[in-house]
Amino acid sequence: MHKIEDIYPLIKDAFLNNLTIDIPVRGTSMLPMLRTNDYVTLKKIDRPLKKGDIVFYQRDNSQFVLHRIRRVLKDNTYVIVGDHQRRVEYGITNDHLIGYVISYKKKNKTYSLNRFSYKIYKLIVRCSLIRAIFGRLYHEKKI
Repeated sequence: MHKIEDIYPLIKDAFLNNLTIDIPVRGTSMLPMLRTNDYVTLKKIDRPLKKGDIVFYQRDNSQFVLHRIRRVLKDNTYVIVGDHQRRVEYGITNDHLIGYVISYKKKNKTYSLNRFSYKIYKLIVRCSLIRAIFGRLYHEKKI
């Protein structure tokens, strides 16, 4: 499997040609929705981003990240956090952003982010108390 650093030039090229691109998910920060070996379809940012959007961005330390926008601030920065994380990231600007997720794939089945069930899920994960409960249950299940 390729590293994101190796795929990044392909992402930039796809976006220059107004194409979408599928990239693999790594890590646990977007559990329970996204797991390692799932794929997300990224699209070039072509609209104002909003609370609840999942974005692919690059931190100042060059690390690539896939997390959800928690808030859009008046100074045009974003507050971002993974669905399975409590640590919130501040100061993310448009310069950090690469693309946003329009769908995801699990076991070769594609799911649109326009589905009603996804919209319900998005409401649930935006509630900190519910996220904490599900996170605790997930960790207890793994032990």
